[in-house]
Formats: sequence, C-alpha cells, structure tokens
Amino acid sequence: MSAGVRRSWIVLGALLPLVLLVLFVGGVLFKAQGGFAVLHVPRGGTTAVVADAATIARGKYLAQIGNCTTCHTVRGGQPFTGGRAFRSSYGTLYSSNLTPDPETGIGDWSVEEFRHAMRHGVSRNGLLYPAFPFANFSELQDADIDAIFAWLRQLPPVRTEPKPNQLEFPASQRAALLAWRMLYHRPQGQVRPVDNADPASRGRYLVDGLGHCAMCHSKRGPMASLPANGYLVGTQILGQNWYAPALDQSSLEKWTVQELADYLRSGISEKGSAYGPMAEVIYTSLRHLESGDALAIATYLKTVPAIPRRVSSMERELRVANAASKFSSPAGKKIYEQYCAECHQSDGRGRGSDYPPLAGNSQVDSDSALNNIRVILSGGIPPTTAGNPQPHSMPPFSEKLSDQQIVDVLNYIRASWGNNGSGVAADQVRALRGSTLD
Repeated sequence: MSAGVRRSWIVLGALLPLVLLVLFVGGVLFKAQGGFAVLHVPRGGTTAVVADAATIARGKYLAQIGNCTTCHTVRGGQPFTGGRAFRSSYGTLYSSNLTPDPETGIGDWSVEEFRHAMRHGVSRNGLLYPAFPFANFSELQDADIDAIFAWLRQLPPVRTEPKPNQLEFPASQRAALLAWRMLYHRPQGQVRPVDNADPASRGRYLVDGLGHCAMCHSKRGPMASLPANGYLVGTQILGQNWYAPALDQSSLEKWTVQELADYLRSGISEKGSAYGPMAEVIYTSLRHLESGDALAIATYLKTVPAIPRRVSSMERELRVANAASKFSSPAGKKIYEQYCAECHQSDGRGRGSDYPPLAGNSQVDSDSALNNIRVILSGGIPPTTAGNPQPHSMPPFSEKLSDQQIVDVLNYIRASWGNNGSGVAADQVRALRGSTLD
C-alpha cells in the first residue's frame, strides 16, 4: 500500500466518527420534528364531510375567530383568495387561496389532507412556511378542523394564481424548511384534551390553538422561532412596526376578566383602545366571539404566569432618564396641554372609552413606546363593532409636531400620573416617520 493511499485511509478513519455523529444527531432531530410520518401527505381520501347547517355555521364561527379572513385576503380583495403579504427579515411570503377552486385553491383536497396541513404544516405543495401557524393548529380537535373545512368548501370557488414568494436564499428553498423544523419544531404526540365547561381550559384552547396569539405576542428566537421562554411576553410584531404587548397575569393585573372580555369583542375600554393590527384582528375576528368564549380567553390570560424579561442597559438608562423628564423638561407638559389635554384631560384620566386614559394605560406604561409613536405620527381609529358602533378617532400629528416635540410629549406622558414607561429617543421617532400602516 502506497503512502498516499495509507494517508487517505487515515483521514477517512479520523473523519468517520464525525460523520457518524452528524448522522446520529441529524436522525435524532429528524425524528424530533415528527419523522417521516409528518412528511407523508395522505392522498386519495374523501372530499366529503358532514355539511349540515349546524356544522357549516360552526365552521364559519371557528374560521372567524381563527382570523382566517385577515391572513388569506388582500385588503379590498375577495375574501379567502390569498395573496396577503407577510414580511420578514428573509423576504416576503404570500398567503394561499382557500376557496374551493380545484386548481388554485383547495377544491380537490380531501379532509385528511386538510387536517394534515393544519396540524403538521405539510401539504401536497410541500412544507409550509411557519408564517402559517400549524404548531398552534395542531391543538385543534378533529371536529373543529372538519367544520372549518366544511365551511370553506361551500364558499364560491375563485381561480387566483398564487403570488410567488420573494425570499432570500436559503429561505427561498422549501427544502431548507426541513432544517428549520429539525431545529425548532417539536410536534405534540397527541392533541391535548380540552374541557369546554372549564373557562380556563377552553380559554387555553382558543389562545394557544385557533387564536394563535403567540404568533404576535410571543418573543421570537433564532430564525423567527418561538421558544417557550418567550411565551406571551410581548414583542415587536414580525415584519411590522407595531408592538404586541405581553399577555400575562402581571401585565393584565389592572384588568378584570369582564373588562378584558368586553375589550376583545368591542376594541375599546376605559383602560385603552385597540389600534393598528389589533384593531384589524378585532374587526375581522374577535368581535365575533361568543360571550362565553371571550370570558374563557380572558380567564385563561389572567392565569398565565409572567416570564421575567431581560432589560438591556440602554433600556434601563432610558427609563431612569424618563423618570426625571417630567420635572426637567417643561416642554413636554406644554405640548400635552396644547394638543392632548382637551380629550385625555390634564390629569391623563381621559373621558370614558371614547378618549381612553393615558394614566395607568398598559400601552403607555410599557417597555416599548413603538405603538405610542405610531399613533401620534399616523393617528388611529378603533374598530367598528357592536360595542363601538361610532368609533372616535385619534388624529395624526406628524405634520404638527417635530421629532423632538413628539419625544418631549411622550416622555412626559410615559413618566406622569404614576406611569413608568421607558423613555423615547429622537432616532426612534425619525425611524418611524413614513412607516406603512400595514
């Protein structure tokens, strides 16, 4: 045996343990994401489902509170025909057509295929991007999935070619999703039981399952994953310049269960109103909640333990600076008295639900001033609902106030009347001028 051949065998022998280790770890991770079973899409099943009036009505209700309309409808477009854009640091995704068109929708899907896509994020078109909340929908009972399918199948079919996703490599390759799943997706072995007679159990089912609240309100980990230690702690919404606040017993301490339930259905309260993405969610989805389900969601959220959040040194410095701003910067108080006090009152207590209070408002007394800046710049309007048939709007002030004036007035508001919100800097305001409203 020549020296060259001998060296080659030595190298191979040295690499073999590493190769075996990689294969072993890969196998473990592949199994952890569900193995081959979740990648096998059931074909040849039945497209027929129980479609009596009660089932279809139930499916419509579930689709409404699952917010299918918002995600699968372009604003101003025909419902459920897809094409809604979802932006991320990896590019833009577009939602799919859910009408029963056989070529561009789900017209020739079987109920087994639909269940599989909902629970496992795998369809006949391959692996689905986790912008579709299949990890949440894996919580759903068969009867609820089947009812949604039955309702979707009776919609008018609309042929709409899907828009091609605009993603950077490697996210543009669906095969890369398998690696993402191996690292971050851990399916449940079985659907967790739910006791619909217990408000907290029913609420958890709606929050973690159909409502997929974690998609906006949970802190993201690497590659936009959703680690357990970020559950409902509040975060900036992926791809949007809006902040979804924490939803836990500490953050909701000042809310009663009934107040929170009413807010979910109306979009207004004497503790604050819904603007931006939350206003859209309430209008298209949560306003349809049955009163019992709204109470169940509120009951569950009031039991969610708060997860300690790490505060950066910059945030601590801004909070300390902000605490003194109401004394050191009279400009903020003057701007407030000129532009804000007429509606929100000089003591920040507001006037009922039409002009919500700023004192003790969880959106004001928060770690992020993002929503406050957006509303001052662009204005806002709560959703039109049965509980709020004539919404009172907040006018935009982007043309009236400079960046520094907005900083001054927000630092005054966020440090007054017992509020302890973090401070605002001019570069934060500059970055949000001209932001799109989506």
